[in-house]
Amino acid sequence: MAHDLVIRNGTVIDGTGSPGFQADVAVEGEKITAIGKNLGPGKKEIDAKGHVVAPGFIDSHTHMDAFVVQYPHGNPVVNHGVTTIIIGDCGASCAPVPQKAEPRQVLVQYLRRVLDKYVDDKDWKWNTYADYLNYIEGKIAVNVAPLMPHSPVRLTVMGEAAYAREANPEEVDAMKKMVREGMELGAIGFSTSPRGGPAIHAGTPSTFATHDEIIQLANVAAEFNGCFQFNGFQMMLQPDSGVPAMLEKIRATQIGNEFRQRPGEKANASKAIAFMEQAQKRGQDIYGVVIPYTHIRRFTVNDCFFLNGLPTWEAIKNSADLRQQLQNKDIRRKLEEERIAAAGKPEFPEWHGWRRVVFEHIEKPELKKLEQRNVEEIARITEKAPVDAFFDTWLEDDLRSRCVYYGLANAHQELLGEMIKSDTGLIGTDVGAHLDRFFWHGAPTKVLGHWRREKNLFGLEEAVHKLTGFPAEKLRLNRGLLKEGMPADITVFDADKIDDLVSKQLPDIIDAQEVMRHPPGMKAVVVNGATVVEEGHCNDVFPGKVRRQQLSKAN
Repeated sequence: MAHDLVIRNGTVIDGTGSPGFQADVAVEGEKITAIGKNLGPGKKEIDAKGHVVAPGFIDSHTHMDAFVVQYPHGNPVVNHGVTTIIIGDCGASCAPVPQKAEPRQVLVQYLRRVLDKYVDDKDWKWNTYADYLNYIEGKIAVNVAPLMPHSPVRLTVMGEAAYAREANPEEVDAMKKMVREGMELGAIGFSTSPRGGPAIHAGTPSTFATHDEIIQLANVAAEFNGCFQFNGFQMMLQPDSGVPAMLEKIRATQIGNEFRQRPGEKANASKAIAFMEQAQKRGQDIYGVVIPYTHIRRFTVNDCFFLNGLPTWEAIKNSADLRQQLQNKDIRRKLEEERIAAAGKPEFPEWHGWRRVVFEHIEKPELKKLEQRNVEEIARITEKAPVDAFFDTWLEDDLRSRCVYYGLANAHQELLGEMIKSDTGLIGTDVGAHLDRFFWHGAPTKVLGHWRREKNLFGLEEAVHKLTGFPAEKLRLNRGLLKEGMPADITVFDADKIDDLVSKQLPDIIDAQEVMRHPPGMKAVVVNGATVVEEGHCNDVFPGKVRRQQLSKAN
C-alpha cells in the first residue's frame, strides 16, 4: 500500500542537533510514519537528492495576525521554510475586538502605529477571540500558535478607561477570566508591552497596567503551561524599571523582544546573555527574540539622522545655502571629525564608518552606476576620500539620493553571532510590523545561508536545531523534530544554495509582490503532511493548525 508522501534520497537532519544521515521519509495523513530505506512507493514523491530534509522552521516572533488573513498561504515566511508562527506578540492583535466604537478605533489606530497602515477593521470578520480562531481555522497553510494579547483584552474589558488609568480589582478579574477563556480556546500564552518599553508603544493600553496586573494575567497562562511574551527587553537589565522583579513573580516561560544591540550600548548584549543564563540556573526560564540581521535606516538630506545633533550640521542643515556649505571641504572635515568623536548631542550615538552608508536610489541616470554601492566603494571608484565621495555624490544628484545606513541596531557582527548562537536566543522575523523597514522575513534562510555557510557560525545540524527543535522545546510545541509519529512539518532545501534574498537588495516595502518572492534553494515545504510550497510556488492547500491543543506537547 502506497504512502501518502515519500521524500526520497535526501540527507535527513532531524532537528535534534545530531549528525545528518541518508534516508527516505514517509508520511501518511498528517504524521511521519517511517524514516529509513526502501520505504515503498508514495502517492506523491519528492526527490530530495542533493538536498537536506529537515523539520519545518519555527518563527518565534511575528505580527502576522492580520497577514494570515491577507496572505493565507503563510507568505512571506512559508517561502523560507517556516511552518509554524507565533502571533499576538507584544500585547497587540486584531482580536478580541472591543464592541464600543471608540475603544475599537483606539485599537485600530494603535495597531496602525505599532504594525503598519495596512491594518483595517473593515477586514475583520470576527469580534471575540473565539471568532478569530474559528475564522482562520482551516483557511491558512501554516500553523499559527496564538498568544492572548494584553491591549485588546484591556480595551474589551475597560473600554475608554483602558488607556487612561490602572485597572480596579474587578476589572483585573474580568481580564483574568478572558485570558483563561483564551487559553482554553487554544492560546499558547499571554503577551504584553509594559510601560517604559519602546517609544512606539508609549500610551498604548497595556502601558497603563501595573506590574501586578501583568503578573496576574501571565500566571493565568502559566496554569496551562503557557508562555509569557513581553516587549521592552532592555528593561530586563534595568532594576529601577521594576521589570526584573516582575519577571521573578511570573511562573511561565518568558520571552522578551527584541534582544538586540542598541546603539551606544554594546556591552549590554553580553550582559543580557549572562542575565538570562543566571536566571535559567535559578529556574527562571527566560529567552530573548533575536533578529539575525543588522537593522537599517533609510534617509535623505531632510533626515540625515547620523549627522543630526552634531554642532556643525545643526548650524547648516536648515540654511538656504546648504549646497554651498556642503561643497566646503573644511565643513566636511569638521562634520566627519564630529561624527567620529560623537560631538555635541548626536541623535545616533555610534559611528561604524562610511562602508555602512549605501546609496540605495539615485535619480540621475549618469550616476546610476553608483547605486547599491557603499560610500567606501564609491570613494575607491572616484579616487576620493570617503567624506568627499559621500557629499559629492549627494550634490551631483541634486541632494535627491536616498541612502540606507546598515547598523541602526545589531551593528557589531561578532556580538550578533553570539546572540544567535546562544541558548538564550530564539530566532524571529517580526513579520507584519513596519513594512517599510522590517525586512527580516528571510531570517531562517539568513541563519542557514549567511551565518552558517558564509560566517561558519555553526554547523548545519546545529543551525537546523536552532530553527526547529530548540524553539519547539522552549515554546513547548509538538513540532521541530523529524521522528516517526510526529506531525509532518518538513522542509527540503539545498544547503549550498539557500539564501535569504533580502540581504542582496532591500525591497522598497513588504508588499504583495515582495511576499511572493521565493528564495533559491528551497525545494519544498510540507505542513501537516500537505505540500504547501513546491519549486518556488505556493499550493492552494491550507492544513495549518491554530490551537495550543493541536500544537503543544501534552501537559
